[in-house]
Amino acid sequence: MPPMRSAEKLAIIDALDMKIIRALQIDARKPIVQIAKEVNANEATVRRRIEKLLNDGIIERFTVVLDYHKLGRVIKAFIGLRVEPTKLKTIAEHLVKHPDTQVVYRTSGDTDIITEVILEKMEDLNAFLEEELSLDGIVGTIVTIVIGPYKRCPWTGL
Repeated sequence: MPPMRSAEKLAIIDALDMKIIRALQIDARKPIVQIAKEVNANEATVRRRIEKLLNDGIIERFTVVLDYHKLGRVIKAFIGLRVEPTKLKTIAEHLVKHPDTQVVYRTSGDTDIITEVILEKMEDLNAFLEEELSLDGIVGTIVTIVIGPYKRCPWTGL
């Protein structure tokens, strides 16, 4: 998402919009008539609200959540990287292209980049660390393996 320019106005949403958004986050394929019943509004209102949320860019897209466990991808790890400042963009671009990389964030604090990977087995994580993170400019890594969720990510299901 491009950064917001100072001239752009923030969108305003109300409690009904939030109820609609939550219903869509749970199941974006849910019929509008069912959402309308759940949020205690008429179907036309819900339809207009969803269209406005889309037009205003609050809802960017509807997507699919995969059950990675059923696909045999049970290793989820967050990898923090300490990076030489002149290599930051190059390393981030490299990570973004890797199919096992879910997200890449620029961060502050102990690491410069945090990436999330989802893999089949520990050997794949080891190979990722040895092969993909042997780039010039990476001066340190912190690997955190996810043991289990307290709350699952709405996008990855993990």
